[in-house]
Amino acid sequence: MHETTSLLYGNRHSGFRKYPWSTWIVAGLACIASLGIIAMAFISFEDTADVSEVGKFIHITDLHIDPNYREGSTTYSQCHRLPPLRAAKDGDGHRSTGRFGIPRAKCDSSLALINATRDYLRREWADKVDFVLWTGDSGRHDGDAEIPRTFDEIIEQNRIASKAMHRAFPPNVPIVPNIGNNDVSPHNDLPAPGHKRARRTFRELAAAWKQLVPEDQLSTFLYGGYFAKDVIKPGDGSRGLTVLSLNTMYWYRANAKVGGCKAEDSPGLAQIAWIRYQIRRARERNHDLTLIGHVSPNLDNYRPSCYEGYARTVTQLVPPPSLAETARNSSSSSSSSASEALPLIHAQLYGHSNVDLWSFVGQDLSMLEQRGDEEGGRLWWERQVDEETGRFGRLIREVWDVSGIPDQTNSEEPPLFSGLNESLWEEMADDASFAESKSLPSDFVDGLLKEFERVLMLKERHPRLGVATISPSIIPKYMPAFRVFSYARSSTGGRRRLPSGTLLDYDVYWADIAKHNKLAPKRGEFFQLLYRFSTEYKLPDLSPESYLKWARKLVQSKNLRKRFRALAYLEPAR
Repeated sequence: MHETTSLLYGNRHSGFRKYPWSTWIVAGLACIASLGIIAMAFISFEDTADVSEVGKFIHITDLHIDPNYREGSTTYSQCHRLPPLRAAKDGDGHRSTGRFGIPRAKCDSSLALINATRDYLRREWADKVDFVLWTGDSGRHDGDAEIPRTFDEIIEQNRIASKAMHRAFPPNVPIVPNIGNNDVSPHNDLPAPGHKRARRTFRELAAAWKQLVPEDQLSTFLYGGYFAKDVIKPGDGSRGLTVLSLNTMYWYRANAKVGGCKAEDSPGLAQIAWIRYQIRRARERNHDLTLIGHVSPNLDNYRPSCYEGYARTVTQLVPPPSLAETARNSSSSSSSSASEALPLIHAQLYGHSNVDLWSFVGQDLSMLEQRGDEEGGRLWWERQVDEETGRFGRLIREVWDVSGIPDQTNSEEPPLFSGLNESLWEEMADDASFAESKSLPSDFVDGLLKEFERVLMLKERHPRLGVATISPSIIPKYMPAFRVFSYARSSTGGRRRLPSGTLLDYDVYWADIAKHNKLAPKRGEFFQLLYRFSTEYKLPDLSPESYLKWARKLVQSKNLRKRFRALAYLEPAR
């Protein structure tokens, strides 16, 4: 018998009466206290801080609105047409399609699903979130040869999505939209800035989104399809927060209209340079940054030179691996001037894959330490941005730092908006930089677990490893779902001192449409909580250090991998 146990209970044959009741009370209180100490190891910052110090925001993605969706139609018709009269019930391609859609089929979102999502968000979250991030792909897929998708249809579906967002949230809640690969026509096909099709795409999307692109960012958006939007203003003890809405189509391997990110006139490199410029602006304005995009950053999705440029830029500013180090830096920088404090990139949020996953960014130190020039190790394009020289200096002066729509009629140089030879991009199809997209693993989770193993085995892992989170989609590829993130509004309070903007936790809400198609849900119950990150994985926050611990657990535990796989595909616990 353990010594402590023998002191409490004595010899088994001597009975309990040997010790007074006061001893039992003291011992019981000691046990309760020790259990409390153990439990505190898994209590998140959100549970220990004042409610006013913890903010929430929603990440919603991939609505894929299809006004042609028809209840009771066949799945092989993209849910557009009813089955033949003699078709076998529940046969291949003849599964019954319900009002809210059908999971695990090649069908897009019905208007009933979009309306139910809008009503749920308005009723349950309109007054509980500080801002909303909406990462693209509002247009339906172009998979039905009998109803080919048109450009005007894509714009109309973005208009429907925008109207739903405006009705779900009040005007004081900032909404940040984003371009997906199904928001352009043809699918995956977006020419470089200046091409008439690119100009039309950006102009029509800006109009469809109804003033969601800020006035002072219209010039930038109409040029390249990306923009910055402030969602939190600096306050007492806290920094402001700016969201950078990125156009991942200019890095995406599947977009054959643009090349890699090495040439000076590369639209992908221009966007990376724009991120560096926004980092400088954030430093001057006492803001931190959150990055959003549609296609997540990895070497399967991005062209190698684009991924390297992106990872090199953003990993310079992700929080350090240790939260204790983050807290020390936050404390020491609070006495410095705003211009001396580098901004942090608190989050990199993406969609596109329809699954609930995440991945590391910039894990390979050798890849990111490119040799710079003799001036502080900067690359040539980084120097152009910092010193506002060359092509990127001109972009700053004539596009990125211009409010509204720029007027280049008096420019001594050819206009940046319309100076491209539009046939140039059509003639570059055989260029070596237009590598075909790598085939993705047949199972996202298997591919990700192999990547985790590789990261954990790296001898030279980047000291400031980034994390890109991939949110599940509204389209019922699996089940409709979205994420609600918690973050630190202020750098003070709670049991730990964290920089304002630090991500603390997230919840995944999902809709069981198979059940809802049979029985209409009660008001406010269309979506249900699937899981909470901190509770499911026993981790205190969303720091890169926590993700590394999570990756190690996944690699080592078969049961945890099974659970992780189920959650990735939006399956509840059984």
